[in-house]
Amino acid sequence: MNKTKEKVIETAISMFNEEGTSSVSTNHIAKELGISTGNLYYHFKNKEEIIRAILDRMIQEWDMVWQVPSPDWQPTLEDLKSIIRLTFQLQWKYRFFYRELIVLMKIDPLLKDRHQRMQEQRMSEQRNFFQYFLASGVLNLQQDQSQMDSLLKVSWMISNYWLAFLETNDEEVSEEKVEEGIQLIMMVIQPYIK
Repeated sequence: MNKTKEKVIETAISMFNEEGTSSVSTNHIAKELGISTGNLYYHFKNKEEIIRAILDRMIQEWDMVWQVPSPDWQPTLEDLKSIIRLTFQLQWKYRFFYRELIVLMKIDPLLKDRHQRMQEQRMSEQRNFFQYFLASGVLNLQQDQSQMDSLLKVSWMISNYWLAFLETNDEEVSEEKVEEGIQLIMMVIQPYIK
């Protein structure tokens, strides 16, 4: 990706996080970057295309979080907490997306399709990932697939909507609040920790 495209994406993320997508136009992004709107449109046809590019970047960053280090990996409970923490950190980095997800998907069917495919893929990856925690004895789910699926769904919901929950209650998102979100997920998982 060339430098101008990268700068557009970085600037858009920052502006969307601060002001929301509805308040930020492509003209605002171009002005913030000090480039012409024509130059911006050379790289992205519209704001929806920028948001799709941001989702692609998010997916790439999450791919690194959910990679199994090696086939013989023996994870610990601390590894699980670390992965959950990384997930919250990425959600904070792209907080506008989670804050506005439903509206963004209604506006852009291509984004909705991409997000739904990503969510299915991620749930499948997390299911496979959890197998390592079962095999290493960190978790005990009796090998019940429906139990694991339910646990993953609840954890996914807490993870994806915790920051939005805080913001809708006018609570400042801080390191302590992120830790609280991690503890909520750990509380859900606690009955299955050996």
